Amino acid sequence: METTLQPAVSTQRDDVLASLYTLNKKWISDINFLEDEMKFMADLLDKFFTKLVKDEHVNRIQLIQMQLVSLGYVRKNIKKDIQKHQSNIEETINNSLAKSDAFLELEDERMSEELADLYKSFKRLKKEIFDITRTLLRQDKETSK
Repeated sequence: METTLQPAVSTQRDDVLASLYTLNKKWISDINFLEDEMKFMADLLDKFFTKLVKDEHVNRIQLIQMQLVSLGYVRKNIKKDIQKHQSNIEETINNSLAKSDAFLELEDERMSEELADLYKSFKRLKKEIFDITRTLLRQDKETSK
């Protein structure tokens, strides 16, 4: 005897899967934009800051560059997880994979937390870059007087 889902349960499940799918697509877009932003910050540090700074700031900039590289690895791993999750959602929607809704929602929550941590870390790093920029501009202004 075959068990079928009632239409209301099926519609509710479809809504949950559609919601997870849409959110996951947004995350992929966000993580791609973050990659561009990280590349910009790395180029900014590499091409402009190292030539302009005095020895007293070189170590700070090198530390920022290392943290940026490290966050890049974290971003790549999260992107892979998001893409795998997206694939699981798509396969579940197409009924070719039997992942439970609870599993997909749990994975979704985990990725949401990882993304939030990544954004928080990157925001702190950007603040460091802005702070050192402010310091360098102030020093440049003082020396040009």
